[in-house]
Amino acid sequence: MFNLYWKVFFGFWFASLILGGAAVFVSLELRQERSLEIHGLSPVKLVDRSAFIVRRLPQDIKNWQQQLSKYDIQLYIAKEHRSPLSTPNYPKSINRIFSSLDNSLYAEESTLTRLRVGRKELSIDGESVRFALDMPSTNIFRAKELISHIGVQVALAFILSGLVCYVLARYLTRNIKQLSIASRALASGDLTARANLSNISKNDELSQLGSDFNDMADALESSIENQKRLVRDISHELRSPLTRLQIALELARQKGNSSELDRIEQEANRLNELIGQILAMPDDSAPLEDTIDLVELLETIIEDSMIEAELKSVTMPFSCSCKEALASACAEQLHSALENVIRNAIRYTDDNSEVKVKLSIDKSEQQYHLSIDDCGPGIPEQDLPHIFKPFYRVDKARNRGTGGYGIGLAIVKRVIERHHGQVTATNTRHGLSIRIIIPANTDF
Repeated sequence: MFNLYWKVFFGFWFASLILGGAAVFVSLELRQERSLEIHGLSPVKLVDRSAFIVRRLPQDIKNWQQQLSKYDIQLYIAKEHRSPLSTPNYPKSINRIFSSLDNSLYAEESTLTRLRVGRKELSIDGESVRFALDMPSTNIFRAKELISHIGVQVALAFILSGLVCYVLARYLTRNIKQLSIASRALASGDLTARANLSNISKNDELSQLGSDFNDMADALESSIENQKRLVRDISHELRSPLTRLQIALELARQKGNSSELDRIEQEANRLNELIGQILAMPDDSAPLEDTIDLVELLETIIEDSMIEAELKSVTMPFSCSCKEALASACAEQLHSALENVIRNAIRYTDDNSEVKVKLSIDKSEQQYHLSIDDCGPGIPEQDLPHIFKPFYRVDKARNRGTGGYGIGLAIVKRVIERHHGQVTATNTRHGLSIRIIIPANTDF
């Protein structure tokens, strides 16, 4: 199997061959460059070349000096019969070289970093001319040449190895990127998300991992669908005998009134309502593709709830600091959750009281703050952290006698968190306050 090991192995040797070939090519090019005017000339050859120009080509001396100066080499000329007033002011080291030429045709002086060489020549017209070369020492020449060659080859190695590694990394990790995209989509609730694997890199470990991920996603989607189907089937099977039980109760009532029959009817209705709440659990895979106005949504819910509020002589003042509050949501789920909280507040508030609904916007955090405050008995402090858990019921102020089954607030919490928000409950001086935070839609 052409697996990941062999791809890395051949990729390494491919990159090595490219780098080796490039290094040989650059070395050959650098060797060819040494045949130019200055590169590759030893100090002896530089002195000979300068002597030839001084002796045979005096008109080229200035041009030769300019070429030498590009490489930190200075050529000094002193003619024998020149007037002392017209003699240039040379450095002391050069003057020492010229003085040494009084008794010799050749003079040399060297330090760690510089080499100074002087010679006495006769020009083409028979005039005696002295010249001196001040150049970097042989060690400096070699160091510069070495650094130049190594620098070029290292830079070339970095560029080529970077390109090869980039291509190899893209080749080896493109399936990983697809896996990352698919896993984030799956985690956000999109059960149809799959990794789009590349066919170029078949049969390696990463491709196998991508294939296993897709198989896992298929199994997960199938499992969740089977779970939903099971809940629907169980709910249907439970409701069928409940319906028959309610029919039997009506028939029994027609024959005679009994408190036991009333009790049976009450429990049957509770069980039927419990099944309805289970079926109302939100679908986590539903996309948040609706853009809703929270102001309009709350006004609609309050208007629909006024019938229940009027039966208890409860008023529902609604205050809002913004004309519209746009949010990305699953409209049906958010409507159900907010309606649940408002109807609960009406149910548990005292008669002849009020339920305050307030909506505000936090522009710095780009989120909406919603509070629903009732005037009821509140909730014991020890129960507050648990009221959003499924099937948790408070035994005192809010017991099952008022119609609670411990599912409504669990659904509310689940819906709000699906909308990337938060929901909390606190006791106030007048009753219970439910506070909800929902992110604002910043696309509008």
